[in-house]
Amino acid sequence: MSRASALLSLQQIDDRIATLIADIASAEAALRGDPELDRLRAAEAAAQEEHRTRGSGAKLAELEAASLQARMRELDRRLYSGTVRNPAELMEMQREVDVLRAKLSTAEDEALELMVQVDGALERLRSASAAVATREAQRNDAMDPLRARLATLTAERDVLDAERDALRAETDPADLSLYARIAAHRRPAVTGLAGDFCAGCHMPVSNEERRAVRTGSGLTQCANCDRILAP
Repeated sequence: MSRASALLSLQQIDDRIATLIADIASAEAALRGDPELDRLRAAEAAAQEEHRTRGSGAKLAELEAASLQARMRELDRRLYSGTVRNPAELMEMQREVDVLRAKLSTAEDEALELMVQVDGALERLRSASAAVATREAQRNDAMDPLRARLATLTAERDVLDAERDALRAETDPADLSLYARIAAHRRPAVTGLAGDFCAGCHMPVSNEERRAVRTGSGLTQCANCDRILAP
């Protein structure tokens, strides 16, 4: 293998490892969490809070209506029991009954409206909980294949790491230094010929340089882009 071919192989391994690292990070992130599931759980929590709040309001309205009913029953009992004989007191009690009746009507209407709101909140809660359950089931079904994919990616990366280490150990340090310098600014750092042109910058390569590339004698760089030219 020529020196340029060795650097080309190293570049191919480096590129594949970079892809694997990105894929591994993506798989690990998916295993750690699910933004969509987090969103659905937040929606479920909000629905639970809405149902609790509306339920508390409806309960208070029912208690208010019950209290008004109890007071009206007490007044009715006194009005018709014959124990109160003072006309002024009877008139005052009747006025209070009339006021309580109006309040009770308003309270009952409010309680009914709140119960309708509670039913609506319960439906939204059930819908949110169902969405969470569906997403959790989907996520559970995807976990085993995702773990298997992560294991496969990691194993391939480990193999390539070993291949890269072996290849670097066999490569001249000066060649590695040149490759690293060019790769820091240009990708790919090692390219081939496209006819009479550099495949990286598409500028013409001299006859002498093309012969040097094809015979593999030393390292030849493109005079225009500085890339290493491999056969």
